[in-house]
Amino acid sequence: MREALAPVVPMARPGAGSTAVVADEESFRQIFDEFLPRLRSFFLASGFQASDADDLSQAAMWNVYRSREEFRGDGSLDGWIYAIARNVARDEWRRRGRAAETEPVGEVVADESPSAETLANDRQEVARLGAALRSLPTGMRTCLLMHVQQGLSYQAIAERLNLALPTVKVQIWNARRRLRSLLEAGR
Repeated sequence: MREALAPVVPMARPGAGSTAVVADEESFRQIFDEFLPRLRSFFLASGFQASDADDLSQAAMWNVYRSREEFRGDGSLDGWIYAIARNVARDEWRRRGRAAETEPVGEVVADESPSAETLANDRQEVARLGAALRSLPTGMRTCLLMHVQQGLSYQAIAERLNLALPTVKVQIWNARRRLRSLLEAGR
Protein backbone atom coordinates (compact mmCIF):
# COMPACT_ATOMS: atom_id res chain seq x y z
CA MET A 1 0.00 0.00 0.00
CA ARG A 2 2.82 2.42 0.86
CA GLU A 3 4.34 1.99 -2.60
CA ALA A 4 1.02 2.87 -4.24
CA LEU A 5 0.87 6.16 -2.32
CA ALA A 6 4.48 7.19 -2.84
CA PRO A 7 4.91 9.95 -5.41
CA VAL A 8 6.50 8.85 -8.63
CA VAL A 9 8.18 12.18 -9.25
CA PRO A 10 9.91 14.42 -6.71
CA MET A 11 8.07 17.43 -5.29
CA ALA A 12 9.55 20.36 -3.35
CA ARG A 13 8.86 20.59 0.37
CA PRO A 14 7.23 23.74 1.74
CA GLY A 15 9.61 26.23 3.22
CA ALA A 16 12.58 24.64 1.48
CA GLY A 17 14.25 25.39 -1.80
CA SER A 18 13.07 23.66 -4.95
CA THR A 19 15.79 21.07 -4.45
CA ALA A 20 14.12 19.44 -1.42
CA VAL A 21 12.29 16.32 -2.48
CA VAL A 22 9.05 14.70 -1.39
CA ALA A 23 9.65 11.04 -2.04
CA ASP A 24 7.27 9.29 0.33
CA GLU A 25 3.88 9.35 1.95
CA GLU A 26 5.17 10.99 5.15
CA SER A 27 6.60 13.92 3.20
CA PHE A 28 3.29 14.48 1.46
CA ARG A 29 1.54 14.24 4.85
CA GLN A 30 3.73 17.13 6.05
CA ILE A 31 2.70 19.18 3.03
CA PHE A 32 -0.94 18.22 3.62
CA ASP A 33 -0.76 19.17 7.31
CA GLU A 34 0.83 22.52 6.53
CA PHE A 35 -1.39 23.54 3.64
CA LEU A 36 -4.83 22.19 4.59
CA PRO A 37 -5.55 24.92 7.19
CA ARG A 38 -4.11 27.58 4.90
CA LEU A 39 -6.30 26.41 2.03
CA ARG A 40 -9.33 26.34 4.33
CA SER A 41 -8.66 30.00 5.18
CA PHE A 42 -8.25 30.75 1.47
CA PHE A 43 -11.64 29.20 0.65
CA LEU A 44 -13.33 30.95 3.58
CA ALA A 45 -11.89 34.26 2.36
CA SER A 46 -13.20 33.39 -1.12
CA GLY A 47 -16.75 33.40 0.25
CA PHE A 48 -17.43 29.73 0.88
CA GLN A 49 -19.16 28.38 3.98
CA ALA A 50 -17.02 26.50 6.51
CA SER A 51 -18.21 23.03 5.46
CA ASP A 52 -17.66 23.87 1.80
CA ALA A 53 -14.22 25.30 2.60
CA ASP A 54 -13.30 22.00 4.27
CA ASP A 55 -14.47 20.00 1.25
CA LEU A 56 -12.77 22.29 -1.25
CA SER A 57 -9.51 22.25 0.75
CA GLN A 58 -9.47 18.49 0.61
CA ALA A 59 -10.34 18.53 -3.09
CA ALA A 60 -7.47 20.94 -3.74
CA MET A 61 -5.02 18.76 -1.80
CA TRP A 62 -6.26 15.71 -3.73
CA ASN A 63 -5.55 17.60 -6.96
CA VAL A 64 -2.09 18.49 -5.64
CA TYR A 65 -1.43 14.83 -4.89
CA ARG A 66 -2.71 13.67 -8.27
CA SER A 67 -0.80 16.40 -10.13
CA ARG A 68 2.47 16.07 -8.22
CA GLU A 69 4.18 14.80 -11.36
CA GLU A 70 3.46 18.14 -13.05
CA PHE A 71 5.32 20.20 -10.43
CA ARG A 72 8.64 21.06 -12.01
CA GLY A 73 10.15 23.00 -9.12
CA ASP A 74 10.62 26.14 -11.24
CA GLY A 75 8.55 28.28 -8.87
CA SER A 76 7.49 28.00 -5.28
CA LEU A 77 5.44 25.11 -4.00
CA ASP A 78 3.12 27.60 -2.28
CA GLY A 79 2.35 29.34 -5.57
CA TRP A 80 1.69 26.06 -7.34
CA ILE A 81 -0.66 24.82 -4.61
CA TYR A 82 -2.54 28.13 -4.47
CA ALA A 83 -2.92 28.10 -8.27
CA ILE A 84 -4.60 24.70 -7.93
CA ALA A 85 -6.78 26.06 -5.10
CA ARG A 86 -7.81 29.07 -7.24
CA ASN A 87 -8.82 26.71 -10.01
CA VAL A 88 -10.86 24.59 -7.59
CA ALA A 89 -12.61 27.73 -6.27
CA ARG A 90 -13.27 29.02 -9.78
CA ASP A 91 -14.69 25.66 -10.87
CA GLU A 92 -16.94 25.53 -7.81
CA TRP A 93 -18.28 29.05 -8.39
CA ARG A 94 -18.95 28.20 -12.03
CA ARG A 95 -20.69 24.97 -11.03
CA ARG A 96 -22.83 26.84 -8.52
CA GLY A 97 -23.63 29.56 -11.03
CA ARG A 98 -24.96 27.02 -13.52
CA ALA A 99 -26.86 25.16 -10.79
CA ALA A 100 -28.47 28.41 -9.61
CA GLU A 101 -29.66 29.17 -13.14
CA THR A 102 -31.35 25.80 -13.53
CA GLU A 103 -32.96 25.51 -10.09
CA PRO A 104 -36.59 26.67 -9.90
CA VAL A 105 -37.33 29.59 -7.62
CA GLY A 106 -39.00 28.39 -4.43
CA GLU A 107 -40.91 30.26 -1.77
CA VAL A 108 -39.98 33.77 -0.87
CA VAL A 109 -37.93 33.77 2.33
CA ALA A 110 -38.42 36.52 4.85
CA ASP A 111 -35.57 39.01 5.03
CA GLU A 112 -33.53 38.10 8.09
CA SER A 113 -30.69 40.50 7.39
CA PRO A 114 -29.41 42.56 10.30
CA SER A 115 -30.86 45.98 10.95
CA ALA A 116 -29.04 49.16 10.00
CA GLU A 117 -28.28 49.77 13.69
CA THR A 118 -26.72 46.31 14.06
CA LEU A 119 -24.61 46.85 10.93
CA ALA A 120 -23.45 50.24 12.22
CA ASN A 121 -22.50 48.74 15.60
CA ASP A 122 -20.64 45.91 13.87
CA ARG A 123 -18.72 48.39 11.73
CA GLN A 124 -17.75 50.34 14.83
CA GLU A 125 -16.54 47.15 16.54
CA VAL A 126 -14.47 46.20 13.49
CA ALA A 127 -13.01 49.71 13.36
CA ARG A 128 -12.13 49.55 17.08
CA LEU A 129 -10.51 46.15 16.64
CA GLY A 130 -8.54 47.37 13.62
CA ALA A 131 -7.31 50.41 15.53
CA ALA A 132 -6.36 48.25 18.51
CA LEU A 133 -4.48 45.82 16.24
CA ARG A 134 -2.62 48.66 14.55
CA SER A 135 -1.56 50.01 17.94
CA LEU A 136 0.18 46.74 18.84
CA PRO A 137 3.94 46.56 18.34
CA THR A 138 4.84 44.94 15.03
CA GLY A 139 6.24 41.74 16.56
CA MET A 140 3.14 41.10 18.65
CA ARG A 141 0.78 41.91 15.81
CA THR A 142 2.67 39.72 13.33
CA CYS A 143 2.78 36.68 15.63
CA LEU A 144 -0.89 37.05 16.61
CA LEU A 145 -2.15 37.45 13.03
CA MET A 146 -0.06 34.53 11.77
CA HIS A 147 -1.60 32.36 14.49
CA VAL A 148 -5.19 33.60 14.23
CA GLN A 149 -5.61 34.41 10.54
CA GLN A 150 -3.32 31.83 8.97
CA GLY A 151 -3.84 29.13 11.59
CA LEU A 152 -0.11 28.58 12.02
CA SER A 153 1.18 26.78 15.08
CA TYR A 154 3.55 28.53 17.46
CA GLN A 155 6.36 26.32 16.17
CA ALA A 156 5.61 27.23 12.53
CA ILE A 157 5.58 30.94 13.41
CA ALA A 158 8.89 30.59 15.25
CA GLU A 159 10.46 28.90 12.22
CA ARG A 160 9.11 31.41 9.72
CA LEU A 161 10.15 34.44 11.75
CA ASN A 162 13.39 32.87 12.97
CA LEU A 163 12.39 33.38 16.61
CA ALA A 164 12.66 31.15 19.65
CA LEU A 165 9.44 29.27 20.45
CA PRO A 166 9.07 30.87 23.92
CA THR A 167 9.38 34.31 22.30
CA VAL A 168 6.47 33.56 19.98
CA LYS A 169 4.35 32.30 22.88
CA VAL A 170 5.06 35.44 24.92
CA GLN A 171 4.41 37.74 21.94
CA ILE A 172 1.00 36.17 21.31
CA TRP A 173 0.08 36.12 25.00
CA ASN A 174 1.06 39.80 25.38
CA ALA A 175 -0.77 40.74 22.18
CA ARG A 176 -4.00 39.13 23.41
CA ARG A 177 -3.66 40.73 26.85
CA ARG A 178 -3.00 44.17 25.36
CA LEU A 179 -5.86 43.84 22.84
CA ARG A 180 -8.24 42.83 25.62
CA SER A 181 -7.30 45.87 27.71
CA LEU A 182 -7.50 48.24 24.73
CA LEU A 183 -10.94 46.98 23.72
CA GLU A 184 -12.27 47.07 27.30
CA ALA A 185 -10.95 50.61 27.77
CA GLY A 186 -12.74 51.73 24.60
CA ARG A 187 -16.17 50.68 25.85
